[in-house]
Amino acid sequence: MTKRRSDRANSLDVARLAGVSIAAVSRAFTPGSSISDELAEKVRRAARQLNYVPNSLASSLITRQTNIVALMLPRMSNPIYAAMLAEVSRRLEELNKQVLLFTPSDESDFDRSLGRMLEYQVDAIVIAAATISNRMAALCLDRNVPVVMLGRHVPGLPVHSVRPNARDGGTRAAELLLRGGGRRFGIVAGPSSLTTMVERQRAVVDRLQAAPDASVVAIVDGGLTYEGGYEAALAIMDRADRPDSVVCMTDIMALGAMDAIRHRLSLRIPDDVAIIGFDDIAEAAHASYSLTTVKTPLVEMVGHMIDLIAMPETDAAPRIVEIDAELVVRRSTRAAHPAAQ
Repeated sequence: MTKRRSDRANSLDVARLAGVSIAAVSRAFTPGSSISDELAEKVRRAARQLNYVPNSLASSLITRQTNIVALMLPRMSNPIYAAMLAEVSRRLEELNKQVLLFTPSDESDFDRSLGRMLEYQVDAIVIAAATISNRMAALCLDRNVPVVMLGRHVPGLPVHSVRPNARDGGTRAAELLLRGGGRRFGIVAGPSSLTTMVERQRAVVDRLQAAPDASVVAIVDGGLTYEGGYEAALAIMDRADRPDSVVCMTDIMALGAMDAIRHRLSLRIPDDVAIIGFDDIAEAAHASYSLTTVKTPLVEMVGHMIDLIAMPETDAAPRIVEIDAELVVRRSTRAAHPAAQ
């Protein structure tokens, strides 16, 4: 028979059985509180006897902190977001905080999801690969809920942001391919609504246009998926002036492009076509791909995010943290060409 909620033991029952105050019960279940090991064990023993579990939501009414951080991620088909979720969860658990995950289906659902986050009285909101309206940003600020954009920055939006330097990353990717003898370039692009994708692509194009004998022969949207990268690569390579180098705005699209080029077109990587991606997902290092990429420094980004959501309310000015790009060179790109050195 299911036990009724009203029959469940509460902190007062535990205090009576242990012969301590209710405050001592609270301290026994609060990490870092001032309580002796002997007294804490006495409380926990009574709690086990009564099958008591602390009510974090009830405690939050007193502390005005739920220890819940809302995280908004886009489609989970890109492994970089699964890695981001794992790192955010790990770091927050070290601080005795929990993640409340939201994955809105499209941009029209972002503000609705933010409204639901605020209903849960979350301590902070972290947003990756999405954006919010100025109205929702103001609503969060009015409630003293810090907001951090993780992986992107939207100019004019009064929230914190932590991201890799997309311009630097795009420039380094283009320069590596140029040094490897690349002259005809294809680009597997991402959505124009994502500032990070736009900045990466603009930096790549600007650097290639500055090279006297290089040209961008095709730009095709890969839809941020493996399948999209596969189809985009086929479209890019179906030209008389076929590219000798391809820049993919994410690794997951690059993996699809590599498989299309190798298995559908029977071309060699990097001999016939050099390929580079962005993110450094785990699959990029697999021997079957060995993809050269521009790393998204998740550990460092999440560390800065933790610092920002812990800032005191009085220090409310938005902070912008930009992390230098890092190339991870593997076997999908050619070594420096003598004429390019």
